[in-house]
Amino acid sequence: MVIFKFIIKLILLIILIALRYGLGSEMLKSLVEDSTIVNPLLGFLIFLTSINVIIRLSQFVYRKRKKYGHKYSDNVISGLQNIYYLLTAIGVAFMILGFFGLQPKELLTSISIVAAAIAIISKEEVTDIVCGINISFSRDLAIGDYVRLGDQKGIVMDINIHKIVLLNDNDDIIYISNTKAYYSDIINYTQKEIRKHNLDFSVSATLPVSKIEFQNHIFKILEEYKTEIEVNSNNFKIISVEKDSVRYKLQFKMDQINPILEQEIKARVLEEVQRLIQFDTSKS
Repeated sequence: MVIFKFIIKLILLIILIALRYGLGSEMLKSLVEDSTIVNPLLGFLIFLTSINVIIRLSQFVYRKRKKYGHKYSDNVISGLQNIYYLLTAIGVAFMILGFFGLQPKELLTSISIVAAAIAIISKEEVTDIVCGINISFSRDLAIGDYVRLGDQKGIVMDINIHKIVLLNDNDDIIYISNTKAYYSDIINYTQKEIRKHNLDFSVSATLPVSKIEFQNHIFKILEEYKTEIEVNSNNFKIISVEKDSVRYKLQFKMDQINPILEQEIKARVLEEVQRLIQFDTSKS
């Protein structure tokens, strides 16, 4: 299906190029070149189709080399898509100028003036686009990463030409401009070993509950989440013994990043610890 679409686009590109040069007819070619509507329009369609073919082919080759599915998306795919949008916008600008009789050669002589005017008028838009492309091709962020951008934390759902889309721990969708994200402090938890979680708690030193007893009850809770917790990753130990308290540490490693489930597991463990404390207190 993908190859079929490529073939259709290539055939369309050939037809557009043939029309642009008059289908072999000098008279038709002259009419096209002299028209301030047809000539820029055909030039834009040829440019747009060519860029589309190149970008889609690049994405197709990248997915094949990485053995990804045809719907897979990551930073490289998003970056190529952003470049396509940027080049399309430039093509539209050239086409509109062509409607007013400005030829590309004439435009290139005054491109510095045009560029300066565009930069002044749409400084924020241009900055967002440039920052978006830089982020897309960098290794700082990737779609699916669990990150903190400034004061926002969540999973990166998309990196488009203007904004980064985050899904936070409350399942809220947050849109952050590329410029703000680019200049913010970025913490990428996915690139660290954040699937490994720690839970510390202290109990009274006078409480007659042994480490083994705590461990058996806690590991029984973790067993309920065995499909989400990595096998043999549980560790329970005493980290300090004070005059009035004993401090314990539980460690477990999850198969994937899931802050909500992590908090649920920790809450269940603490509830079990509290139940054991209350049970031993009631016996005494």
